[in-house]
Amino acid sequence: MRHLKFPDHAWRLFATVFGFAVFGVGGVIMGLLVFPSMFLFLRDRQRRQFVARRLIGRAFGGFWAMINVLGVLDYRIEGREHLGAQRDQLIVANHPTLIDVVILISLFPRANCVIKDAVTKNLFMRSVVRAADYITNSEPEELLESCVAYLRTGGSLMLFPEGTRSRPGQMIDFRPGAATVAARAGVDVLPVAIECKPLFLSKEMPWFFVPDERPVFTIKILPPLPASEFPEGDGDERHARHELNEVLLQRITRELIGMEF
Repeated sequence: MRHLKFPDHAWRLFATVFGFAVFGVGGVIMGLLVFPSMFLFLRDRQRRQFVARRLIGRAFGGFWAMINVLGVLDYRIEGREHLGAQRDQLIVANHPTLIDVVILISLFPRANCVIKDAVTKNLFMRSVVRAADYITNSEPEELLESCVAYLRTGGSLMLFPEGTRSRPGQMIDFRPGAATVAARAGVDVLPVAIECKPLFLSKEMPWFFVPDERPVFTIKILPPLPASEFPEGDGDERHARHELNEVLLQRITRELIGMEF
C-alpha cells in the first residue's frame, strides 16, 4: 500500500502518536457504546461472537492500513494462499512487537485468542472480550483445556508460544503450551513468522519510540503442518509434544533467519 510523502522522522513521530490516539479513542467508543449494544440486539451467542470478531478484525485492519498510509511503517504479507480455511487449526506465531495481535486478528478475524484476565476488568475492554467470546487466562491451570475444548468445536485459535514479546537480539524460544494444545486437539498448525526491521514497538521499547528508518513488517504465513505429520515421540506423549514444539520453533526460526538476507 502506498503511503503519503512527508518529512520523514518528525512526521512519523507525529503520525505514531496520532495513530495510537485514534486507536485509543476508537477503543473507548466501541467498548462503551458499540459492543454493549450487541447484547441487546444480538441475543444468539454464536451470531454475536461472529459479528463481534468480524468488527474487531475490520477495526484492526483499518488501524493497520491507516498507520501504513500515514507512513509510520511499511509491510508485506507472504503466503496469503494459506489464509483460506480459518477453521480447525491452531495459528502460532513469534511475537516481536506490540501490534502483532493487531496484525493477526486483521488477517484471521474468525479466530479465537487468549486474552489477559486484566483486560476483562478494564471498563472499556470487557464488553469487547465478552462479545467476541475470547478465552481469558483467569484460570491458568484450566487454560490449556479451554484451548483444546475450543479447537475441538471446529474453530481456529491463535497463540504466541513465546508467552511474551521476544527480547531484542536474542533467539526466540517457545514454551510447550501451544504444542500441547495442538497435540491434544489433533488439529493442523499454521505457523506465521513475523519480522520487523528496524525494530519498532518491541519489548523494553516505549511505544512512542520512532526508529531513524521506516520500519518494514514482513508477515510470512507458512504452509500448515497437518496433525497427521506430528512427531510421535516413540509413543511417549511428553516426548512427542517436545518434538512438535521443536519442529514449530525451527520452522519459524528458519524463516526469520532467511528474512535477514
